[in-house]
Amino acid sequence: MSTIVKKKTVLVGLSGGLDSTISALLLQQQGYTVIGVHFQLWHDDKSEKSEKNLPENKCCSLRDLMLARTVSEQLDIPFYVFDFRERFKRDIVDHFIDGFKNGITPNPCVECNRSIKFGYFLEKMEELGCDAVATGHYIKNEFNTEKNRWEISAGKDIHKDQTYFLYTLTQEKLQHALFPMAPYSKDEIREIALQNNFKSFAQKRESQGVCFYAEKSHIPFLERHIPEAFISGDIIDIHTQKKVGNHNGVLHFTKGQRARIGGMITPQYVTSIDTQKNIVYIGDNTDLFSESVEIFNLSWTMSALENNTEVSVKIRHGGESMNALFQYTNKEETEAKLSFSTPVRSLTSGQSAVLYSNGLLLGGGVMK
Repeated sequence: MSTIVKKKTVLVGLSGGLDSTISALLLQQQGYTVIGVHFQLWHDDKSEKSEKNLPENKCCSLRDLMLARTVSEQLDIPFYVFDFRERFKRDIVDHFIDGFKNGITPNPCVECNRSIKFGYFLEKMEELGCDAVATGHYIKNEFNTEKNRWEISAGKDIHKDQTYFLYTLTQEKLQHALFPMAPYSKDEIREIALQNNFKSFAQKRESQGVCFYAEKSHIPFLERHIPEAFISGDIIDIHTQKKVGNHNGVLHFTKGQRARIGGMITPQYVTSIDTQKNIVYIGDNTDLFSESVEIFNLSWTMSALENNTEVSVKIRHGGESMNALFQYTNKEETEAKLSFSTPVRSLTSGQSAVLYSNGLLLGGGVMK
């Protein structure tokens, strides 16, 4: 049963960026007792090939720590650093590496929200006797008194909607979560920063992509941790089952990518990769479309769906919504099938299929 928790003392995750900074400011202005917290996360500090030190991660660097501390001093709030390095490595980084080893494409941001930001962070909240945690996510979390439940939807700035990454938040977690960004656009947040002597944060560039490596692409990171996936192998045509070329490592390829192979009459695309056999499979564009997908590791933000429910589905962050029929595929109701009203291109194993209804986040699962 959902309840409304009086959120008086709030732990705010301070990343050293604009959104978390203004989250702390807004909550303080609203009368909350605010405590600033910075996460110390895992850093890939050595390259096995060269033994040279690598640049720091996109976020959670020493500079970010100092910025978070500066914010706490400016707001005159307590400040703590939580060492999540071991847990982050085990739950997020190793999960990411293992996924690619098995030929799937994991979503580390979803797992980080489940395990770290709304997992271990909530545990720390309880240990410190606080009432809630807050982050700089652009989502709305409201309590529906008629239905006695918390409901997640996009905030004011739909271009910054981050509900896709938060489908693993349960009712128990939502009653302890605050999202101060909900009523604001990104431009309005920048203006608030300028008005409150946080000019440098208003001008700071946003970090993008996976946070635990510094490079723009995931390839250098995977080359360091899965070198066996970067040796030459065969490219096979799925229609003829004949070799049509060579590749320089299966993880250089992703499903839906154009495969430029000489001598082919029509454009060819990667349809799948086999990391165990070191093979890249290619086919026509039509081979990339699917009428359905099976999902597992189901998670619900409200209550589990009824069987044979019409839902709206997103298969990637920022992607368009698609209509589908939701049906359970096992008695335990831990797995399901989504049948789309129109075929969908490039469904990627390991990525999340997130379910909505009338703008409300229902939950989701991992695509097989």
